[in-house]
Amino acid sequence: MYCTKCGSQLTDDGLCPTCNTVVAEPAKPEEKKKLRGPEPGARNYAAIFTALLVFPASLCTAVDLSFHRYDFWFGYVVGAILVVWVCAVLPVLNITPAPITALICFVSIVGYVFYVLMKTGHIEWLFQRALPLFILFAVFVAIDVAMISSRKIDHLAILSAISFEIGVYIIAIEATYTKSLANLHWSPILACGFISVSAIFIAFSYIGKSNKKNK
Repeated sequence: MYCTKCGSQLTDDGLCPTCNTVVAEPAKPEEKKKLRGPEPGARNYAAIFTALLVFPASLCTAVDLSFHRYDFWFGYVVGAILVVWVCAVLPVLNITPAPITALICFVSIVGYVFYVLMKTGHIEWLFQRALPLFILFAVFVAIDVAMISSRKIDHLAILSAISFEIGVYIIAIEATYTKSLANLHWSPILACGFISVSAIFIAFSYIGKSNKKNK
């Protein structure tokens, strides 16, 4: 660089040796942060998984439209396939933030359950018995999806969370039908097993992180 006053060549620190003028180097424009897209392996997985789901969805739709004219059943199959795709592919693609991905999975599960129960005419049974279980299941799936898509939580911690959620869900199933936590019989025993496995997973996760920090 050269001095803007006398034209002499500047030193490395931007000082003119002739007139002692300090010439500031123009600031470089900040580069825009690029959104982290899906990795090549994730795109391949999404493509293969999607292709495998196209056949059963299209086959059931074609069969139902060909042989039935009034009460179509392919909506159950196509809806289930869409829910599976959302929960199994969307977190891996990492195209939306983890909370948004979790919310999409939650809405897809609850929406499909409402569709099935309204189609079968069991909507009253839904509100009396199954609604809390479905909502709890959707919440757990949303939490798991958020952990998987964040890529900041190791696999052992995710397995620990899933095992703990299974234990809680088992208790919720019996509590829904007994309508009282005081009358639980078999669910706490099974739940203790899953919660113990959860504690083991989280312990191994902690040990693994500690070993990495000490290296």
